Amino acid sequence: MIFKAIKFGFAQTWTNKCLIVLYYLVNLIFGIILMIPFRSMLQNFIGSSLMGEKLAGRLDMDFLFEFIKHNPGLISCYAVLLPLLLVGYWLMLLFLSGGALSLFIREDRFSAPQFWADAAKYFARFFRLFLWSSFIGIVLFCAQFIWTGIQWLMFGSDPYQSVLYWGGWIKVGFRYLSLIVFFIILDYARIYTIRSDERRMRISLLQGLRFAVRNFGVTFGFAMLIFILGVILLVIYNPIADLLHAPNTGIIVLLLIWQQIYVALRMVLRLALYAGETKLYQQISVN
Repeated sequence: MIFKAIKFGFAQTWTNKCLIVLYYLVNLIFGIILMIPFRSMLQNFIGSSLMGEKLAGRLDMDFLFEFIKHNPGLISCYAVLLPLLLVGYWLMLLFLSGGALSLFIREDRFSAPQFWADAAKYFARFFRLFLWSSFIGIVLFCAQFIWTGIQWLMFGSDPYQSVLYWGGWIKVGFRYLSLIVFFIILDYARIYTIRSDERRMRISLLQGLRFAVRNFGVTFGFAMLIFILGVILLVIYNPIADLLHAPNTGIIVLLLIWQQIYVALRMVLRLALYAGETKLYQQISVN
């Protein structure tokens, strides 16, 4: 069932390539906005620095410290800009998810009027759904402290350094798993909202939680498979990106192209996740 959902997810995503372009453009626009202040300050700084040539190489900490020293306003600028962009980016993805999930549930081809109508129709509901789901998010986040209690019971208040080290990694694992489970519940709650046209988001959340828990092996397994594919993609991306660092125009262009390919593939995985989850929900609901 999981592999059928994976196959369906990628097939539907490829059929609706306009969605890939749309999600990619959203990432590109927000990325450009994020880099505008940095680029402006960098242009002024390079004019009075002999270290500009190091921009084409690997990250140089001397250059970074000198840049921050001569641009104290950079930190205060991004302290305001970054939270605003993160919230704006999240709201945009939440908005787009209504159109994408509706399209995948219908197993239809992309139609701009229908897509934007669905995105607008479900945006307010999805926003309220996220607010309701924050309670589940808090509970899942607190799950990491279960290990803290186990650690205290087994090793007392002053455990060995190795226990603290591995305990830290266990907590990181708990955080990632909690985040994955949270979005699994949220995604199936959104799917239920669209399929049933539910307007009471507390009901949708309970239905999403119920579905995810009752079919935990399948829902979690599918989400983890997409997550692993994302990790594999990152493992492939990083070594190649590290090789493409040199003060050469051709190399810089190749690096930019490779970065954009990586971003586009990340969007493919996101959309394949949505499409696969709708397939799983429909298959299990029918059975």
